[in-house]
Amino acid sequence: MAIDYDAIARAGGLGKGTPIRTKIEQAKAAWQKVDERESRKVRRRSGGQCEVRVGDVRCPDRARHVHHHMGGSGVRGRGASAHARHKSHGNHYRVR
Repeated sequence: MAIDYDAIARAGGLGKGTPIRTKIEQAKAAWQKVDERESRKVRRRSGGQCEVRVGDVRCPDRARHVHHHMGGSGVRGRGASAHARHKSHGNHYRVR
């Protein structure tokens, strides 16, 4: 007799539910998709130019990195930190 694994999956599995590790991995993948989508918005918004301003003057350099403005342990790229309004496109590593 063959086991119908599709029928078991449709019925909700074997009653143990989704393993915690799987739920964590799914959540991380979802956060990463949002973070990447919002980073693309930041890159389009900047037009490739650094968004750092000193007074009324915008940096003339080419932007290289998307920076998160909200920090904290495990916060970057999640929730509000992932949104484009909390990021900038800049040239962080340039030394003047």
